[in-house]
Amino acid sequence: MAIKKSNQKNAIITANNISFEVSGGISIFKNISISFDGEKSGLVGKNGTGKTTLLRLLVGEIQPSNGKIYKIGRVAYLPQDYSPDLAQSVSGVFDVTNPKYQIAAKLEQLNLKNLDLSRTLGSLSGGERTRAVFAKLLLSDPDFLILDEPTNNLDHGSREIIYKFIKEWQRGLLIVSHDRNLLNLVDRILELSDHGLKIYGGDYDSYKEQKALEDSAIKRHLTYAEQKFKKIKAQARETGVKQEKRSRRGKKIRNKTGMSRGVLGIMKETSETTSSRLRKIQERRMESAFSELEKAKEKISPENAIKVDLSDTEVHAGKLVVELKNIKFSYERSGKLLFDNFNLVIYGPARLAISGSNGSGKTTLVKLILKEIEPLAGEVSLGLKRFAYLDQNVSMLDRDKTLLENLKNISGLDDNFARKWLARFLFRGQDAFKKIETLSGGEKMRAALACIFAGDMPPNLLVLDEPTNNLDLNSIEQIESALLNFHGALIAISHDKSFLDSIKIEEELAL
Repeated sequence: MAIKKSNQKNAIITANNISFEVSGGISIFKNISISFDGEKSGLVGKNGTGKTTLLRLLVGEIQPSNGKIYKIGRVAYLPQDYSPDLAQSVSGVFDVTNPKYQIAAKLEQLNLKNLDLSRTLGSLSGGERTRAVFAKLLLSDPDFLILDEPTNNLDHGSREIIYKFIKEWQRGLLIVSHDRNLLNLVDRILELSDHGLKIYGGDYDSYKEQKALEDSAIKRHLTYAEQKFKKIKAQARETGVKQEKRSRRGKKIRNKTGMSRGVLGIMKETSETTSSRLRKIQERRMESAFSELEKAKEKISPENAIKVDLSDTEVHAGKLVVELKNIKFSYERSGKLLFDNFNLVIYGPARLAISGSNGSGKTTLVKLILKEIEPLAGEVSLGLKRFAYLDQNVSMLDRDKTLLENLKNISGLDDNFARKWLARFLFRGQDAFKKIETLSGGEKMRAALACIFAGDMPPNLLVLDEPTNNLDLNSIEQIESALLNFHGALIAISHDKSFLDSIKIEEELAL
């Protein structure tokens, strides 16, 4: 699937000092300058920092509030929220001027050889639809590609095809993604934050290493600034005490010597002038040290790891968790057998990933395990009474209630303990009173885990269905840290290999 360079030069996109504001004068970002040529770039940042907004500015869908954007060459863009008409045929995706042999060649390039162009988009899997749209982009012979979450909701097989395509792409590329495997294929990482846009050379793993070194240096500087401020504060206090002693001693001497009022006045004035000058010097030093301390604090990243004792979730090694015997299952409408004579046994604190293409029955299997649906034949044995199921929509939470209300309803904790528990899941202060519907995807997932693990009897079997979908990288790392505290049996449906590696998945069941 070699992708040849065209004779045209690589596209050059230059953003010069751009800012973007929404109605009400609210700034999304300010004074960003960046240039793109033939390199592959990955754009990362927390949800809400403006990543998609920046992409839309670069392709010209919207205009900056200030600054200029210059483009040379052909730029193709795949938005995250691309919603094609599912009733449309595959051929309808392409321009009528595209010869069929060119369409076929691009489809083959993306592992869609012999795809029937008369099929509707709705009949394709999510991965097939995404690749068909990729083929359309390639037919425009772009010099530069901009992709927003191109592997989102794709199964493992489709992701591998996208990875191969990105590896072989030899022109300019900008990707927004929370897929760390994909971000490890780029030449540089661009981090968008409240502080602006910062460039890190290398792939995502290299970026994380550089960030760790930065954070370490920032923490060292904070310690230095704290010690410096403390020292100057102590010196100021000591200087004040000494000055007060000198003043009292001088007064006693003047009273004993019987000096004239004029001389006494001059001496007193001189002493007060000296004291005032020293006080101002100390105040300036204190202000400078305090300012340095505050700036150092601003650079400290908030705590990102969830640390909580979940020892009550432990499962002994020989304990039967799940057993499925000779399971047969199909949905009435399709008539297609998803499982026939299917067997599965899980013991102890196992960590199992269920993989497979979309439609292979991953979620159905989970529902069979948890006895939410009955098999046509066979037997399901669940060896644990305490279990929890967490889907990507976090449907266990009442969206109209606050985080605190949800936690209390599920766990029975009182206000004081509930708020302390939420703090362990990085919800502090007024966060407890936010309604679930106002939370980001990552916050909802954290909230669900806080509710699941609260109380005296937390589950010792946890089932996760695509928990990282639509989450930013920061949120994914928070979820990973929480799950590393869990000592029970874990079953995860996920196409995110980095996530599965991070939560120490031991086995994979491929459907």
